[in-house]
Amino acid sequence: LLEAAIAKHSPSSSPASSFLDAFFAAYEDSGTAATTRGLHLLVHAYARLRLPGEALETCRYLAQRGIVPSLSAFNAALQSAQRIGAFSVAWEVFELMTQKRVYANQSTVELVIGVLSREGKLARIAALMERIHGTKCAPNIVAHVALTLKMIEEERVEEVILLLKRMLQRNILLDDIAYSLIVDVYCRIGDLKAAFDQRDDMVRRGCRLNSFVYTCLIRVHCCQQSVDKAVQLLQEMLSMGLKPYDATYSHLIAGCFRQGMVEEGLAYFDTMLHEGFVPDISNCNDMLGGLSNAGEVCKANDLLTAVMDRGLVPDKDTYQRLIDGYCIAGDAQGIVRIYHEMEHRGLNPGIEVFTTLIRGLCQCGNLKEAEKFLSVMKKKAVAPTSDLYDLLISSYCEKGNTKRAVWLYDRMMAETEKLVPSADTFMMLVRRVIKVKNSCSPNG
Repeated sequence: LLEAAIAKHSPSSSPASSFLDAFFAAYEDSGTAATTRGLHLLVHAYARLRLPGEALETCRYLAQRGIVPSLSAFNAALQSAQRIGAFSVAWEVFELMTQKRVYANQSTVELVIGVLSREGKLARIAALMERIHGTKCAPNIVAHVALTLKMIEEERVEEVILLLKRMLQRNILLDDIAYSLIVDVYCRIGDLKAAFDQRDDMVRRGCRLNSFVYTCLIRVHCCQQSVDKAVQLLQEMLSMGLKPYDATYSHLIAGCFRQGMVEEGLAYFDTMLHEGFVPDISNCNDMLGGLSNAGEVCKANDLLTAVMDRGLVPDKDTYQRLIDGYCIAGDAQGIVRIYHEMEHRGLNPGIEVFTTLIRGLCQCGNLKEAEKFLSVMKKKAVAPTSDLYDLLISSYCEKGNTKRAVWLYDRMMAETEKLVPSADTFMMLVRRVIKVKNSCSPNG
């Protein structure tokens, strides 16, 4: 009956909340508000219809009105999200049930582990837990740590710490894991004092320090341009018999490159490869960015080749970092070559890549090549922006090619998006046109 009612209600014509309002009002009017089974069944109905987003909305709706959905209702919503690959919804369901103190059973854990597996993150999370605790951890711990890490990445500091303390009280997480994650939270927001205080508190409570805690501290020092202190932490870590891992080296390498310590960074990179580690794509891109900004784009290219030989697959950001590097080096051929390599790998450049590429070619003085990429963008259905036209128009004005600048201005005005040049670009063009007319005047 509930599924039939949901099917008649069209989410496209009105939001699900209007249906929930009517359904909830019917319960209140009938005097059966205390009987919540029907409300829980509504979550099941949405889940059976493979509408996990609506099932999640229903869970939230009920929770806001003082009716916490049952464990089976949450599991139904979670299963529905997992089945159709709505992983972000699945994590929101798991977070909501944990916050509402509806604690996971074996079915919940199996569903969350399934989500992690399909996202390709299970092995990484499990390895991280082993790195912190020293031995493999139960699936229940892995599932809850994965949720915590997701919240940490979103920098929801107060929520994460509250959740971790609650998990400790319920013995869901082991002490060393929970305290290590709190160190990570403070490091993510750059609060070094709180991070070190938490580390010291771990020691006072009898928890063993681990490679993960040191890597978090090394990361934040490298991000804050304090590589010397990061190296001290590495030495302290080694003296305790703790082994660095891929992330430890990645942060040190990127930190060295950002501070122009190219040789030191490359030495750590060689050590990293020698020990059998390969950076993940995010850390690799940070390294490439650091080398490129240091004016060492050729070494960045060599570094990318080395990690690709070990199985790393580059993404759009990888190539954008290299294009940036060739822009800094003033190498127009290098810019175009990297673009074609990106194309060859089947990566579709978006507006960010095209903007970087065209800006770089303009800086190199290769305006004809830069202009060609406007046509390439059109073929790829990527709409040019006002900023791109501004770049080309101002570059042609600076080169003294007023005719081409005016032609681009006319083309800009003819765009279906009705683009408008910036005030500076427009005035530059006006001054160039006036100057040309004055120079052509018989009285000039």
